[in-house]
Amino acid sequence: MKFSYTRLKEIAGFTDTPDQLAAFLTMRVFEVEHVEKRGSDWMLDIKILPNRMADASGHVGMAREIAALKNVKLKTKNEKLTEDSRRQATDAIKIKITDPKDCARYSARVMEGIRVGPSPAWMRERLETCGLQSINNVVDAANYVMLETGQPLHVFDMQKLKSKNEKVKSIVVRRARKGEKMAALDEKTYELNPDTLVIADERDPVAIAGIKGGRDSGVSADTTRIVLEGATFDSAVIRRASQTLNLRTDASLRFEHGPDANETPAALDMLAGLIQKIAGGVVFSGMADRYPRTSPQRAILLRPRYTELLIGAKIPASFYRAAFARLGWAAKSKGKDFIVKPPTVRRDIEIEEDVIEEIGRLFDYQNINPRMPEVALRESEKNTELFWEEVVRNTLIGEGFFETELYEFSSAEEHALFGIDPRVAVALENPPNPQMAYMVPVLALRYIISAGQNMRQHDTVKIFGIQKEFRRAEGGGIEETKKLVIVSAAKDARAEHFYALKGVLDGLWERVGIGSSASNGDVVYTEDTSCAFAHPYRAAVVMHNGEKIGALRELHPAIAEKLKVRGQIIFAAIPFAQVTQKASDKAEYRLLGKYPAITRDIAVVVSEDIRTDDILNVIKNAGGTLLADTTPFDYFQDDALATEEKKGLAFHLIFQSPDCTLTDAEVGAVIKKITATLEAQDWEVKK
Repeated sequence: MKFSYTRLKEIAGFTDTPDQLAAFLTMRVFEVEHVEKRGSDWMLDIKILPNRMADASGHVGMAREIAALKNVKLKTKNEKLTEDSRRQATDAIKIKITDPKDCARYSARVMEGIRVGPSPAWMRERLETCGLQSINNVVDAANYVMLETGQPLHVFDMQKLKSKNEKVKSIVVRRARKGEKMAALDEKTYELNPDTLVIADERDPVAIAGIKGGRDSGVSADTTRIVLEGATFDSAVIRRASQTLNLRTDASLRFEHGPDANETPAALDMLAGLIQKIAGGVVFSGMADRYPRTSPQRAILLRPRYTELLIGAKIPASFYRAAFARLGWAAKSKGKDFIVKPPTVRRDIEIEEDVIEEIGRLFDYQNINPRMPEVALRESEKNTELFWEEVVRNTLIGEGFFETELYEFSSAEEHALFGIDPRVAVALENPPNPQMAYMVPVLALRYIISAGQNMRQHDTVKIFGIQKEFRRAEGGGIEETKKLVIVSAAKDARAEHFYALKGVLDGLWERVGIGSSASNGDVVYTEDTSCAFAHPYRAAVVMHNGEKIGALRELHPAIAEKLKVRGQIIFAAIPFAQVTQKASDKAEYRLLGKYPAITRDIAVVVSEDIRTDDILNVIKNAGGTLLADTTPFDYFQDDALATEEKKGLAFHLIFQSPDCTLTDAEVGAVIKKITATLEAQDWEVKK
């Protein structure tokens, strides 16, 4: 937000240079993002915090902040206002607010006999310094007062407001009607809807409330009679309308953060006095004012003892009253404590700790000596879920996978592609775009699509993530399930990629203590036909002690083709609650073998309905104690095998003895026994 250095100096009376002031503000209250020389003035672009927009978005408020921090006297001067007591504003303008929730306050002053023309040079320069273009003396005066007070104001040509009685005009604050349109001051016509708040006369909208005035009611060279508007609108309504209309203005920015309704009359008085000074005219006595939702002043108890405890420094008793005076706050003693009443414009001051923060800022953090906290330290309770998340992350990163966090949203087109029942999808009430219309019901699809997109630049993609999926429950409500999804994709489609990811899973089970290595039951893989977007012959359910703990699948080729994926995508999905519940950090230690291992390969041709685990069990039982490990590494099926409904599997066999170095003859004898056992199952062993 842009401020004039000269104007701040006039009000606050400091001696700092522009750069010194920028450094001071950055260290003590608001970051100054840019300082720029403009004509005879300097522009300071100050980043106002959202909770301080009400009191610090104008020059007076910013100068008040500077004066309080520097402990200097604020110099304010209001324009002298002369009213015509024979004419009452309430006799010339009537105000109606249809819903107090939309408009907390609407105030209006009336003037006539004004002369519209160019603004004085000092005003034009001030507006240009703050990034506003000069239009005419009346409109410029409204913008100038907004820059001074932070209160957005507007001026209507009173003669252009349509009314049955030309002597008494009406202003109605209401929602736009369906199909209404309004030509605005920016020469654009906006289509309005019932979510948009408008200011209307007896027939049509004359302004989009809090955002932009209407062209047909704007001030022109022929204007002599005007209505000055000051109001407080619901910030959410203004923000929503601004986004819908794609129209953001200096006024909407301030209204979105909620200006103080109690400051409106003072801002209108300042505007009326300024117009009277530079454009002449008569000011009607009083103002038309509707204030259905008042903003009461808060009374907050401040305890010096508690203040010193939080700040960490001894603060003299006299400092508190001095601080309240510098801030312009009312305060009275209550024993050793204070009852503090900050002005309503300080919307950020709600509780005692907010007041303490102000005391700390004025005391200056540089005056607080650092010291070690005096607190009792105790060991925090172990968060089991976070612990195992970290174990899983480290394990998969060690296997060469990259953790990825993706949007937990999906579209109807993606649901149809992956065969997901639309009834389980949770729709967003206000989606940012059609591709993010639903909370994702199957987390795997998000990672599959991401892997497919990344394969356009990479030959292999290995990603994983721990996130939530959302499904509509049968009895109503929404089920949130945290899932671990692992995806391995490669352009060279080969069967061993499936088994490679299975090997990663096996290592993961062992690392988290699920499976035979922890003596708590084996992890087995069984045939799976339940997934609509999985390969019909390369899909398995992961079981442990009779419970499903996950799934390992290959993406169906037809879906891969529709996603324009050239290659193969293997994925695993695991409900993380299963990991947390079944994992064990009780490790089983075994000595490393002293003697070298010998590796042999064996290939088996079996019927398509034979599971890999069935073959592994036969090999392990026949191999005895010398067979240390067995790993599948290849899957093959040519046209001849497919015709016979058979498939081929190849395994690495690792032999090792704890007592001696094995000879080829000893290993050969075990392989011969394994071969005979496999052939006894009517399976063909390739020799």
